[in-house]
Amino acid sequence: MPTKMPNRKTSKVKIFHIKPWTGANEGEKVMIYAVTKMGKTTLASLAPDPALIGVDDGGRKIKHPITGADLNHVPGIESFQDVRSALQSNVFDDCRSIVIDTITFVEHWCEQYVLATVPKPKSQGGGSAKNIHDYGYHEGFKHLQNAMDLLLPDFDRWVRKGKNIIILAQETTHKWKTSDVEEFLMAGPALYHSRSASVALSYMSRMDHIFRIAYNNRIVEKGRIAPVQERAIFVQPDATFFAGSRGEWAKDYPVVSFNKPSDASIWNLMFGANHAT
Repeated sequence: MPTKMPNRKTSKVKIFHIKPWTGANEGEKVMIYAVTKMGKTTLASLAPDPALIGVDDGGRKIKHPITGADLNHVPGIESFQDVRSALQSNVFDDCRSIVIDTITFVEHWCEQYVLATVPKPKSQGGGSAKNIHDYGYHEGFKHLQNAMDLLLPDFDRWVRKGKNIIILAQETTHKWKTSDVEEFLMAGPALYHSRSASVALSYMSRMDHIFRIAYNNRIVEKGRIAPVQERAIFVQPDATFFAGSRGEWAKDYPVVSFNKPSDASIWNLMFGANHAT
């Protein structure tokens, strides 16, 4: 009697199509960086219907600059895994913008996540690492980048659902090396960066827009800077700092006004003057 062969499930063939790539009905991915107390959270509060993951708890002291209302946030987020769990939940279904305040502090939490979840290699004795350098030459920072990259698909899931992702970062100075032998300094988001691993580049390459808040019309003479209070949002880069935008509007606006807390000019350009309604 012949043996009956088990049924084998045939995998479905995925059908592909070509169509215009417009990103219609999808959200925007925005990174905003600046030195502390320059208005990052205030600017984010003017974006369309934002809700904050407030890792840096400074947002509790900030009110909406136009309405005076408290900012909306998700309480109880106390670790890197909490950030991921919140992003993978449905808590942001009713808002239009998700604000990470700040990704610099999330990276600090992520370092603790790596130490708790990634053992040292056997060549280093195995067991738990005491600090990020305990993994061996640059290996800890590669683990850090791999872990931070886990958030990127979480962001993309919400963008595909039409939500904006707004990532705030502190500012730092990166040593930048090109294919030439020269090294030079550029201001950028305070995320880890080296030639062997770079959270900063990984995140910047995935953003639709990178904005820097800084003082406008600065004058430096004989090594001293003249007192300036007017702030602006720098949309296009120069040789001293990172910035950029994929928006068509940005070609005409390399620098955008941010001269008072209620100045929503950048969001008006991106989303229209009535974006908050």
